[in-house]
Amino acid sequence: MKEFFSKNKKGIKIGLIVFFILIIVVSVWLFALPAFKTNKYGNRLDGINKHKISNDVISKIKAKSSDNDSVEKIDYHKEGRILNFIIMVDSNYGIDQAKEFANGILSEINDEDKKYYDIQVLIKTKDKSDVYPIIGYKSKNSDGFNYGNAGGNK
Repeated sequence: MKEFFSKNKKGIKIGLIVFFILIIVVSVWLFALPAFKTNKYGNRLDGINKHKISNDVISKIKAKSSDNDSVEKIDYHKEGRILNFIIMVDSNYGIDQAKEFANGILSEINDEDKKYYDIQVLIKTKDKSDVYPIIGYKSKNSDGFNYGNAGGNK
């Protein structure tokens, strides 16, 4: 037996290295790779099909900008369970008026969807401003927007 090991040292070393590499590859294959195939949100989006935000609702929200001369446009995108609205306003538009306009978005979304989604508004202007940008965030558990530090350059 000693003679076999002494004659085949190189082959045994190569065999052991290949064996350990195979163990590592199989371990990665079984344990690490399945995690990359899953949805990045896991089960946090369960029930999202019951809470679709229709194009009609988004169109009504965007149409609000045409009713207000100080609001230039509204952009929208959904990311998981967050509805994001970017509202471009005139730099002379008052902060309280802008917040009131943002609250109008909530009136277009039904109560069940407001309890499912978090809603975020970014109110900004093209010009430099001491007031803008401001961000309002409404958690699915709250009734209205909470605003962070108001004022872009204050």
